[in-house]
Amino acid sequence: MEKDKRRLLTKVAYLYYIKEKTQNEIAGELGIYRTTISRMLKKARSEGIVDIQIRDFDPQAFELEVQLQKRFALKDAVVIPTGADDTEKEKEDKLAEEAAYYLKHLIKNDEIIGLSWGSNLAAMIGKLKGNKKTNATFVPLVGGPSHINSRYHVNAIIYDLSRHFGGECVFINAGAIQDSRLLRDGIMKSRDFQKFRDYWNRLDIAMFGIGGPLESSTSSWRNFMTQADQKSLINRHAIGDCCCQFFDSEGRLIKEGLYNRTIGIKPELLAKVPYSVGVARSKVKAPSIRALLKTDFMNTLITDDETVREILK
Repeated sequence: MEKDKRRLLTKVAYLYYIKEKTQNEIAGELGIYRTTISRMLKKARSEGIVDIQIRDFDPQAFELEVQLQKRFALKDAVVIPTGADDTEKEKEDKLAEEAAYYLKHLIKNDEIIGLSWGSNLAAMIGKLKGNKKTNATFVPLVGGPSHINSRYHVNAIIYDLSRHFGGECVFINAGAIQDSRLLRDGIMKSRDFQKFRDYWNRLDIAMFGIGGPLESSTSSWRNFMTQADQKSLINRHAIGDCCCQFFDSEGRLIKEGLYNRTIGIKPELLAKVPYSVGVARSKVKAPSIRALLKTDFMNTLITDDETVREILK
């Protein structure tokens, strides 16, 4: 009897999955109620008669995405699977490739896209495949880095993106950190700078990196800082930065010293952007990413599985 039941389950599964017949057609052919066919297909899966596999899909990474979105109320999360033998370079390459793929599929015609700079976003350029005509406008979210790290300059990044996506770019000619608050204020209140303030208020997408703790992170802009800046940030327990502006472990911005000399979008404005996308990974940066997740500055995160496990500890 059991053998006959299993044979019938197998036949129903074959007709449905291989012959692609509907449940109504199978019910009519076998003289069985359609609701019974549905139960039999479920039983065929539970007993291993049918084994459904989805290729190029990592269920563990998907579960981490779900946990991230639920815990931090994110609009979206992309978690990249890593292998035990992956080198740091390979992990960084995967992050850049995923960021490139995400931006290409997110961007729409005539949108305004803001970007910060750094190694991850610069690496993303080389991972873009195929051109896409969008007429989008690409703008910097921060001033430029020093000449030491010109290869990560935001102007270079937005120029390459505008060419790839058939759009326009608006260059910024000021450095990220100025010598004084007076100089910073003069630049940001100038007539020429008004265009950036206008764009920042109308962003459709913002994409930025996340800097790690002061003592452990190499950076493409921190050579701007003085010893007094570093001492002040340490005293205020700075744990990371977003768009060249530091925050503590609770995501609170450190609004003194360096903050008052920084040229860039205020993180509070990022909270109004439909897609505010952070791109960062590594166990070292996990505390910094976790702190930013406590804010509403970032509603989308692209990272990898080992970083998320560290964040969720």
